[in-house]
Amino acid sequence: MNFRTLPNIKLLHIMILLIHLKIEDFMDFRKISVLCVIAASFTLGACSSKYRTDNHQLVQAVASDSSFYIMQPKDGIFGDINYAGSGQMLLLEVHKQLVPYSSLVVDATEIKTRDEAFEEALSQNIDYLIDLQILHWEDRATEWSGRPDRITIHYQAFNVNTKTMLASSTLSASSKWASFGSDHPVDLLPVPTTQFVSALLGKSLDVEK
Repeated sequence: MNFRTLPNIKLLHIMILLIHLKIEDFMDFRKISVLCVIAASFTLGACSSKYRTDNHQLVQAVASDSSFYIMQPKDGIFGDINYAGSGQMLLLEVHKQLVPYSSLVVDATEIKTRDEAFEEALSQNIDYLIDLQILHWEDRATEWSGRPDRITIHYQAFNVNTKTMLASSTLSASSKWASFGSDHPVDLLPVPTTQFVSALLGKSLDVEK
């Protein structure tokens, strides 16, 4: 059809219609873009674990190349569930992160009182004692329940000779929602443990929040 043969009023109506359609198409595109941004935000949030500092006190940082004795923590309990081996998992994570900055790291082989641990560490001429406590350990089937895994760990460091506390931190973490069943509470240990160890050693470190 040749638009030049149409009356001016018809041509004007067609132009208005075309402009209107373009605006609607643009608005639809904007709506789709907004929805995509929202969906992406939810996806990113679902793929990120969360970390929180409940309490932190640093009295004195310690020098690198010091020696450490790590107490064996009790296993975590949630309700009637005892998570066997969780205490050992925590001990091993702390050991792994201390080793690069220490002259010696000794792990307790059994659960002892703090006084017993002080005696053992002193007998081996160890500088500092690390006392660990699992306050919360919750392993959930996140992939279908939507409930995240959660941990809360209390870390403490003491001077073995004086028995004075040098650092104390209570740190919590929860798993990402989109885990597909592959994540467990042990996977949350590295970040809070790194935060405690870096603070104890006086190191500056960016920790994921």
